[in-house]
Amino acid sequence: MKEPDINHREVLDRLLQGTGLHKDAQLAELLGVTPQAVSQARRKSKVPEHWIMRLAVKYNLSLDWLFFGHAPSSPELAESARPVTRLPLPHMPDLPDVDLVLVPLVSARLAAGTGSLETDAAIIGHFAFREDWICRKGNPDRMVLMRVTGDSMEPEIRHGDMVLVDQGKRDLYGHAMYAVAVNEEIYIKQIETLPGRRMVLRSLNERYAPIEVDLRGDLADSVHVIGRVIWWCREA
Repeated sequence: MKEPDINHREVLDRLLQGTGLHKDAQLAELLGVTPQAVSQARRKSKVPEHWIMRLAVKYNLSLDWLFFGHAPSSPELAESARPVTRLPLPHMPDLPDVDLVLVPLVSARLAAGTGSLETDAAIIGHFAFREDWICRKGNPDRMVLMRVTGDSMEPEIRHGDMVLVDQGKRDLYGHAMYAVAVNEEIYIKQIETLPGRRMVLRSLNERYAPIEVDLRGDLADSVHVIGRVIWWCREA
C-alpha cells in the first residue's frame, strides 16, 4: 500500500482556513514562530508535523482533512453534510501547547511465536507522541510502530499489542526485546549471542523453546536485527 502524497502548501492553506486566519504572518504569530519559518515551510513544501498536531488539537480540526483534504476541517463544518448530535461538555482548563511527533505504523507484523511472513514496510497510519518524551528515548526519525501476533512474549507483550521499535538501537543487551528478521520471517524476541557466531532468540512464554540461529556461512546475510523495542501498548 503506497502512502498518499501530502501537499504541504495545501496543508498550510487548510491551517489558515481551519483557524480562521488569512495570512501566513498571522499563522506564524499563532504558532509562536517567525514569519520567515512559515514562508520557508511554504517554499520548501514541508510543514513541521508538530505545527499541524498543535493546531489540530487546539481548534478541533480533522487530521485527515489537514493532511489530505478528505474530510471537513471540524465538526462544525460537517453540520451541513450530516446531522450531528451534540452533548454538553464540561469546562476544560486551557492546556499548555505540547509539541508532538508523528511515528508511522507499518503494515509488517512482529510474530511473538513461530515467525511472521507479513514483512511489508508500507505505512498504514501515524500515531502522535510527545516530542520531549520520545526524544529522550532516541531519534524519532528512526522509529516505527508495529503490531504483534502470537503469545510467545506473554505476559509482557500480548497478541495484538503495538510496539515502538527504534531502528537506531541494534546493540544487544540482556533482557531487552528486539525486532529481528530471519530469512523472510520477523520475530520479537530477547536475543542472546553465543560463541561460534551463534544467536539464540528467546521467548518470555515458557511454552516456546529458544530458537538457535547459526550465523556462519550462507545464513550470515539472512539475519538482521531491525531494532530494539522501547515501548508497547494495548487496546482495552
